[in-house]
Amino acid sequence: MPLRHSVLWMLRDTTTPEQKVEMLKGLAYLCMECRDVRAGDYGSDLFGGGQPLRDVKPWLRTPRWRSLERPPANFDTALHLDFDDFAGHDAYGADPIHHAASEFNARVADDELTARVDWWYEGPALTRRGHVRHVAMFVWADHATQLAKRRALDASRRLEEAPGVETVTTGANVGRLKTDFDWILDVQLPDAEAVHRLIEGELYAEVMRTVADATKYEWTARLSHIMRGR
Repeated sequence: MPLRHSVLWMLRDTTTPEQKVEMLKGLAYLCMECRDVRAGDYGSDLFGGGQPLRDVKPWLRTPRWRSLERPPANFDTALHLDFDDFAGHDAYGADPIHHAASEFNARVADDELTARVDWWYEGPALTRRGHVRHVAMFVWADHATQLAKRRALDASRRLEEAPGVETVTTGANVGRLKTDFDWILDVQLPDAEAVHRLIEGELYAEVMRTVADATKYEWTARLSHIMRGR
């Protein structure tokens, strides 16, 4: 059973287009050169990422901690890496290649907003090069009961019914960082048009209403990207 390390970044206001490219190059290098990585992919958000948020002056933005109906913007950049076990995951964490990439990413992304989930999944690698991955990470609300959590997870899997959806996978966080999110929703589709229809559709809205009842929905980290890497 693979252990997947998923990370979503929100870029800083000051990050340049050139730095965005360098970040993607670094993520590609992680996928290819870190010995313990078994599979993986990375990419930039197809729908503008956090740019709509960055277009608003910081002092005019609605704070994330206020009660919002939806997340204020998508995240910008994603990385997903598979390991055989936690030993491989920890070896990757100590790899100088990972260290160099992390230092650069910390300069171009807002580390306090970085979303991470480490999670187990069953079956073959969840990577189809050239297809689109829509991923969302959530934090359970303090008041959420076990029943409410189960309803949210069950509702998320209903996205399999949406036209064009290839796979829907959910995973609980098993990571060790206090800043980790609690769980992840991973949806794969053939192309950008399919993911646009999904997130604009009534089924997706219905599912997210159920999820919002059990989570700190304003903190949701969400991104859709073309899968690259191996």
